Amino acid sequence: MAVNSDVGKRVVRAPVARPWTYGRGTGTSVLVVVDWACAMFAAWLTVPREDYWPALVAVPAAWVAVTCWHRLYERRHVGPGTEEYHRLLRSCLAAMAALATACALLAGNDKLVRGVLVAVPIAAVGSLLARKVVRALTARRTGLASRPVLLVGTAAQCSSMAEILRRERSTLRAVAALDVAGPASGYFASELEDLHAARPHGLPIIGDLTADGGPGDAEQVALALEATGCEAVVLMPGPHLGAAALSRLGWRLANQGTDILVAPFLSEIAPGRLAVRRDGGVPLLHVRAPRLSRAARVPKELGERAMATLGILLLAPVFLAVSLAILIGDGRPVYFRQRRVGLRGEPFTLFKFRTMASGAAAAKVELAHLNVNTDGPLFKARRDPRVTRVGAFLRRYSLDELPQLLNVVRGEMALVGPRPPLPEEAAQYSEEVRRRLLVKPGLTGLWQVSGRSDLAWADAVRLDVGYVENWSLGLDAEILLRTGSAVVKGKGAY
Repeated sequence: MAVNSDVGKRVVRAPVARPWTYGRGTGTSVLVVVDWACAMFAAWLTVPREDYWPALVAVPAAWVAVTCWHRLYERRHVGPGTEEYHRLLRSCLAAMAALATACALLAGNDKLVRGVLVAVPIAAVGSLLARKVVRALTARRTGLASRPVLLVGTAAQCSSMAEILRRERSTLRAVAALDVAGPASGYFASELEDLHAARPHGLPIIGDLTADGGPGDAEQVALALEATGCEAVVLMPGPHLGAAALSRLGWRLANQGTDILVAPFLSEIAPGRLAVRRDGGVPLLHVRAPRLSRAARVPKELGERAMATLGILLLAPVFLAVSLAILIGDGRPVYFRQRRVGLRGEPFTLFKFRTMASGAAAAKVELAHLNVNTDGPLFKARRDPRVTRVGAFLRRYSLDELPQLLNVVRGEMALVGPRPPLPEEAAQYSEEVRRRLLVKPGLTGLWQVSGRSDLAWADAVRLDVGYVENWSLGLDAEILLRTGSAVVKGKGAY
């Protein structure tokens, strides 16, 4: 990365607000108190009364010490994704081993050993839930619980990365950019002197670098980081990202505690599919192929069928109540049957509770002007006059979808998967979009927990294709956990 002769003069000291931090100050104190309280409550629940007071000190102290050892108070390891879960699990195992060993050797009390072995997992679950609550509360204020980062790349790359970080609710928050290709243009168009404050639809560009490599760029990146208060720098791929430039930047920032992150621009690829391999001394990024074989999905299918069967039995009173409400409010029929497209394009009959008046299909053409999804084949209207009063309530809380548990039991659908399309929708699919049909459609999925009908067609396709490519049992579990809150909020349900 070579530097323009006047770049040093063009670094603008942008007034960037210092965000709340997990890694120091108030943020650390809050998380320490949260973890201590969870561990104390767990010890109070499980430890024998005769060892009550020592355990109320020993268990919380050990839990906080172990979580600190596993760097769970550093913001880089806290937030969305699986890193925090992995570190909490390792902390749980380490604390259980340490406390059980100490109790067995020092106290020789089997009851106490059993008590702490139960207390630590309870503390771990409590800490995880409490941290989610803390993040949810703090994230309501601008800049809280996020790490400000500086983007270095072309204007188009920085624009795309800033949008990805915002869309994926990342703990990284882009606050400024260094344009490698020269002065700001396009997405960042404005005079450089006017870019000392962020605009609603852009980022401040605080300098521009050339792309042919040079020793001065590391200093300019360091100055930009100091000017903006960023805690990390995200480097985009390109000629400016050579081995020598990366090495110089690493040495320059070694004593500042600043993270250097390199974006491979594989944003739709799950981290679990990426691995770094060395071949001939060269580090290579290996992208694993999607898991599409039926053998890999046998545990998913067996588990989901069993869960759906149990769900039908447990929710029988709800089925009865909804059926009576539809009968009393709107009459027959109670259930709605519709042809949908399933695995590998095979049609099947989807079951739902009826939410629309009779003759709804015939009236669809007359209501075309109400369609809010004009960028794709899907028809959705925010205030569809065909929806009955009972139907509106059922749609609001996704109760109309419950009969699809029968489709899961029959093997036509999965609990988690892409949205089941209509035949006329599937007929318009491009080759890329048809990848959605490589797996069974789902009762819930990324489309539901991300906004449902509020999503643009392109976003819905991106989520569904991303799910197919990155499928794992862990991803299914995450979606199922997020489904409850999505249903309660009712966002995009109409």
